[in-house]
Amino acid sequence: MTDFGAYAALQEMFTELNHAVGEFEEDPRVTAEEALAHFSLPGGHIEPLLPDDEEFGVAHEPISEIYDWDDPWPISYGIDGSTTRSLQFNNGLLVGASVAKLGVSGESDHADLANQATTTLVAHLNEEEFSLSDIDTASLDIPEGIDAHLFQFPPCERTSRLEEYVVEVSRTYAEGRHAFEMAGEIDGPLFIDGPLYPNPAFGWMLFEQVGEGPRRMTEIWPEMVSDILQNYVKTVEIMHRRDLPIVGITKTSGSAVALDALETKIEEADVDVSVPLPWTNDHQLFNDALFTMEDKHGDCGSLISYTPWLLQTRQTVRGTPVVPFETFDIELKHGDAREYQRAFFYARTPMTDNVMRVEAPYMLVREQSQRERIQQKLLVELAQQQKEPRAITHADEMARITRGDRNNLRRLLGSVRALEDYNEKRGFRDMEAE
Repeated sequence: MTDFGAYAALQEMFTELNHAVGEFEEDPRVTAEEALAHFSLPGGHIEPLLPDDEEFGVAHEPISEIYDWDDPWPISYGIDGSTTRSLQFNNGLLVGASVAKLGVSGESDHADLANQATTTLVAHLNEEEFSLSDIDTASLDIPEGIDAHLFQFPPCERTSRLEEYVVEVSRTYAEGRHAFEMAGEIDGPLFIDGPLYPNPAFGWMLFEQVGEGPRRMTEIWPEMVSDILQNYVKTVEIMHRRDLPIVGITKTSGSAVALDALETKIEEADVDVSVPLPWTNDHQLFNDALFTMEDKHGDCGSLISYTPWLLQTRQTVRGTPVVPFETFDIELKHGDAREYQRAFFYARTPMTDNVMRVEAPYMLVREQSQRERIQQKLLVELAQQQKEPRAITHADEMARITRGDRNNLRRLLGSVRALEDYNEKRGFRDMEAE
């Protein structure tokens, strides 16, 4: 805890800031909910998925009423993964390992699928002579139901993001591969903890498509970037073929894609609204728009607030509009790239104050009836859980690699000396992962 004098100074400054913000809030200005109505305007590469006679606006439903709704899919499944984070060693070796699991919610005949897992280990040593090619994972003593993948990250020029690359390849390959393997076995919706297509692999693809920005991963290991995204694309195709939803749920994000699109719409339509809008990112905008003073203790009880569906048709990367997947080394078996674009809506749970972006591929929500069913399913889950769907929670619990697990795995590499940074020794990285 900081000393009394320093805290007193901070307290005084925060109090004055509160007065200034309070005075500003009294001035008339566009509210977040009013701003959202302008999503109905053309432009911005985001369009509402609404009948022609409906306006874009926030809906508020009493949780007590949602409890009485039919659950379109009483059985559901969730995918989540966990990583060791980066393990470093004195000879330059970097290692990242991950586990992905399937969570099950409801009385499923396929509950045993939760016992299966996909594991990955990605190792990098920047020496041309170093090779893992002699290791055959099929010959290893791997327990039944566990799919193990061992990869060598290619030698490359030094980059400050190398640790990130190693870990993210390990995590996203494990999660995507496990989703693909499970998609043909399950009999209900598949929820992904995070976006429908994983970051940062989705971003690596976009920068490669426009030929600008950080493209190191697509230069160093292009086939792996394609493999990661292909796993997710194939999962989408399987779920579509089986007429089952696949949904990505993002709880926190610093993205401003929707906010930028909204400002573009307002500017191009010459609407009497000042831009830039005051919010910093999409999470702030939708949190403000979905909040209501009666959301916890109003006359109707607690309220869940949510938006209609929106479809993002293009991404703007370094000022260049691009259709994801359209010019990248990915096989699309169902129509053109538009079918794979992300439709999304935002929802807020009042008791936990969680705001979530819910994504689904356009091919699964093109029809209004299907959009409504998927949204209904998500709202039923959110009313029950006040957070992400139960199947994701179960997957997270089963996949989690603890600090003890990480330390034990690190010690197995006894032929080299392990290195831990200062923050990891103090446990800060464990707190960041919570």
